[in-house]
Amino acid sequence: MKEPVPATLPSVRDLLSPGGLGDPYAVYARFRNAEEAGYDIGQLVVRYDQIVGLLRDRRLSSARIGAILGPLGTGMRDRCPYVERTLRSIVAFRDPPDHTRIRTLLSSTFSARMVKRVVDRIERLSKRLLDAVEADGEADLHRAYSYPLPALVVGAMLGIPETDLDRFKSWALDIVFLVGSGSPTAQLAVSAQEHFAEMRDYLRALIADRRRDPGDDLLSAMIGAADRDQRLSEDEIFSNATFLMTAGHETATNMLSNGVLTLLRHPDQLERLRRDRSLIPAAAEEILRFESPVQMTSRHALQDGEFAGRRVKAGEALQLFLGAANRDPARFPEPDRFDIARTENRHVAFGFGAHFCLGAALAREELRIALDHLLDRLPGLELTVDEVAWQPTIDFRGPLSLPVRWRPGLRR
Repeated sequence: MKEPVPATLPSVRDLLSPGGLGDPYAVYARFRNAEEAGYDIGQLVVRYDQIVGLLRDRRLSSARIGAILGPLGTGMRDRCPYVERTLRSIVAFRDPPDHTRIRTLLSSTFSARMVKRVVDRIERLSKRLLDAVEADGEADLHRAYSYPLPALVVGAMLGIPETDLDRFKSWALDIVFLVGSGSPTAQLAVSAQEHFAEMRDYLRALIADRRRDPGDDLLSAMIGAADRDQRLSEDEIFSNATFLMTAGHETATNMLSNGVLTLLRHPDQLERLRRDRSLIPAAAEEILRFESPVQMTSRHALQDGEFAGRRVKAGEALQLFLGAANRDPARFPEPDRFDIARTENRHVAFGFGAHFCLGAALAREELRIALDHLLDRLPGLELTVDEVAWQPTIDFRGPLSLPVRWRPGLRR
């Protein structure tokens, strides 16, 4: 039964309210019901079929830097040139042919074949992190496990020394808050400007070292492409190295914590998974659908036209809510039911089309390995709080902490 359409239509601001952060899917449902009742919900798109169509529509651009930084005003953007230069050079915010050029170079590192080569590393790092907390019986699992594991994995792939990962993670977090805040503040921009200046100094020195002594890491490959045939500019190396840490770390961290939290909130499904490990691949896909770490993306019209039933002028943006698409009842029967054995689970947690997530295969392996190890190593796992605090962003979804306890000594 549909919810009644409220007298006041929902707005994007509702997603940043305490209730919206805790349950954005209820807000998405209000948008969906309002649209089905004939109300105009503007440039927001919440239906699965429409979002998939728009993500492959070549009349739309992913270059959304103007919309992200527009609220800052021209004066503040002039004061923070590294912010705009960094964001503009990121592959996810580029259109063909630049997007194709950069993505082609990066995709070889994230192919299924290459991911298989790092599975042993993921296994070792996961075990190392759990070794450090297993006997304690309680921890903030977000900080002790979900946060460091993806950073260590993607840092090794990039060739970032492990001792420098905390610095790199802080620069990556600036991108998360700039893109995900919905309206970045001057304070956020000034802080990011300072951090991106530090990032450039750091990478400039690291690149010089890699030029003297290349490795088999992604950063060395990016440098080689830039030096050999000018396939990458210096800005593109800086920006995409940091972006890969963002995409490979921050979103994967949220994916892992979202997965653990969702299972703990559905103890029947957790017990089912404990009893039948063959369900781990399907459980991973259901976690990605049910609590997508990336909730929203946007596209800008390159020309006037009709998009998903909306008249859109050139330059105007459409906000595509991936999290809403993954809970669309027209695509997923009983979308608010978490079912680790769900079939036909073609979610859009990794996007769709030309911008489908480069690291999808890597993320899936991390999640599958993490679920298996956590079930083995932390028996009786349970939350120690009734509610968790959520990251205050619209684009990205994940808890700020995940306090849990378990029964050490009962490991199978």
